[in-house]
Amino acid sequence: MATTGHNNPPAEEAFGLHIDELFSLLSDTLAGGPVKTDEQEAAIDALSKDFLKAKQDADKARAAEKKPHDDAAKVVQTKWKPIVDKAARGQTACGDALTPYRVAKQRAKDEAARKAREEAEERQRKAQEALQQSEDLEQRFEAEQDLEAAKKLNAVANKIDRSATGLRTYWEAEITDKNAALRHYLPLYQEAFLALIQELADRDARGARPRVPGVTYHEQKKAA
Repeated sequence: MATTGHNNPPAEEAFGLHIDELFSLLSDTLAGGPVKTDEQEAAIDALSKDFLKAKQDADKARAAEKKPHDDAAKVVQTKWKPIVDKAARGQTACGDALTPYRVAKQRAKDEAARKAREEAEERQRKAQEALQQSEDLEQRFEAEQDLEAAKKLNAVANKIDRSATGLRTYWEAEITDKNAALRHYLPLYQEAFLALIQELADRDARGARPRVPGVTYHEQKKAA
């Protein structure tokens, strides 16, 4: 293949044209139908070698063109990574220091909300009993006032719940029964499990091909 220069196209264009020519030759060679003679076999085998060399040369040219960019990226990465990592470690250290205090604040907040709700429920219960049992206007008025106070206590509890404490809630899963978890997830994600099993079986097929229940190895031949 011609090298690039002042009068030649860029490398990627030259390689593209060369590979297009190889494809045209391959199309012409295959136009007569399946391979039936040693001459056809030799011609296609030669084209296969040409494709391999073109692929290898093109990949080397790609790597050579990309290398300065990779080197420049590595320089930038090396320069900035320690700075970014140190800032991240500092942020983590701050979080570690703040977490116990904020957890304690959260517990106190939860306790205050719980007490406010319990008090609201008790006042609401008593006020409703008073309304049902008394015909006295003064007592009924006091009971209605207690109902309003109970509503305000509930509002206070809700406000406490909504107040920010600087904690981020997240959940961690612990598998305590692998068989039960497998029985649950297998019907839901059957395709993903089958893909994993296929990947494991393919790996075994490339290796020692051990006996595996439900797996059969088929020998295949393919032109090198």
